[in-house]
Amino acid sequence: MTPRWRFSPSYCTLAYPSTHMVHQRPGRWRFVYTTNALGHRGPEIPPAVDVARPAVVVLGDSYTFGAGVNDGEEYAAVLRDALHGAADVVNLGVGGWGLTQEIRRYYDVGAPFRPPVVVLQFSANDPEDDLNCTVTRIDNGRFTFHDTGDAVFSVKRFLSRSPLQRSQVYNLVRDTAYRFFASRKIAATRAATQPAPGTSAIPPEEVVHADLLAHFARDLRAHGARLVLVIVNGQLAGFPHIAETVRTLASKGDLEVYDAADWLSGMTDYASPEGHIWGARAHRVVGERLAAILEPLLLPGGGAGAATR
Repeated sequence: MTPRWRFSPSYCTLAYPSTHMVHQRPGRWRFVYTTNALGHRGPEIPPAVDVARPAVVVLGDSYTFGAGVNDGEEYAAVLRDALHGAADVVNLGVGGWGLTQEIRRYYDVGAPFRPPVVVLQFSANDPEDDLNCTVTRIDNGRFTFHDTGDAVFSVKRFLSRSPLQRSQVYNLVRDTAYRFFASRKIAATRAATQPAPGTSAIPPEEVVHADLLAHFARDLRAHGARLVLVIVNGQLAGFPHIAETVRTLASKGDLEVYDAADWLSGMTDYASPEGHIWGARAHRVVGERLAAILEPLLLPGGGAGAATR
């Protein structure tokens, strides 16, 4: 993929703005990802000055960004088309992000849209990603944001637009090296957040992710926004503490949760040749099902407001 994600002290990584990213394995598959001035896919939409036309803000990682599908095929674009002008859809997904980056991006960029609905996508790598890029924390009951200078990310500043990106040999070495250094950072963060002896041995990444999610869901609801959580094909099942937190939040009305496995049941051959579980067929189903769920929430009285920290 060229150019790759760039270094960002606020988010660890971001896509380059106003860029065509070419992701290919020559002779096998090729996808083009076009970013807007904010470095996200989809049209650039200015924050609304009124709520006559609501906006849905979509948060997530590579599944939300749409890795493995071409422009207009990512589920956020399908959702926008399926809503037939009932709302704008602001896609803030970036590949490799966890909840720490997604929450920060919401308050930095998404909140000014005053969305009545926020869609958050979960995949199995998110909890570890939270330990790899700790740019959002909860201090004294409020979100606080912390920039990063980790070398594993800052190297992107020099290499993300390098001609080396076109070398398959380089990418093999690069991916191996990145996973090595990322695993060291995750292990160090996990060790620093281990529970005290004699307390419940819930993995630290689950504790961090569940706490962030609960605070985010409650803050959105307190300010009139509805949170819709979309799980990538049963991937929440491997995280019992997070799953229990989601069930509790859903029972209290702090969020709604849907598993894409239910929507894709009975379908086959919907993966992308690039490697992601969701290819164009899956993105279409997810976008259309989300539109059916969100349409009632976008009606007057269905949800309104803007969240703050």
